[in-house]
Formats: sequence, C-alpha cells, structure tokens
Amino acid sequence: MKDDIIMAEVDGEGMIIDVERGTSHFLNETALLIYKMVREGKNRHEIKDAFLKEYDVGEEDAEKDIGDFLTLLESKAVSWEKRNT
Repeated sequence: MKDDIIMAEVDGEGMIIDVERGTSHFLNETALLIYKMVREGKNRHEIKDAFLKEYDVGEEDAEKDIGDFLTLLESKAVSWEKRNT
C-alpha cells in the first residue's frame, strides 16, 4: 500500500485519501473490511473467508464483490502489493 494513502473510519464507514493525487474515496462497510484487510497484507483467500464469516453471502458473490472492489481501487490509482492480486 502506498505510504501517502490515509484511511479514516467513522461509524463503520471509511474514506481513503490519496494525498499525492489529492483525491478521496468513500467506503461502505463491506468495502472498508476489504480495504483494511488489503492494508494488513491479507490475500484474496483470507479476505474471502472473512467476508463469508461477516456477511450472509454466497462464495461466488463474495468473490465477485471482492474482485470488483479491488479492480475499483486499482482504477482509482490506489495500489497495493502484488501478492494480494
């Protein structure tokens, strides 16, 4: 994760602030969980396991949601270590 990315959390939701680019992105509860786990260095399998424990969702939907969010992060120029892809 880039060092110039700041994450703020309030009432179960979050905001990512990319200081270098001067952009911010709001995160809902599920996106916040995924983002925090990525920052902790968790891989997709670990994120999926946590997602399935936390939410009433099927494995296929969890994988899609996680993949969609990680793609969105990448498209917004927020990067993370390659081992998490």
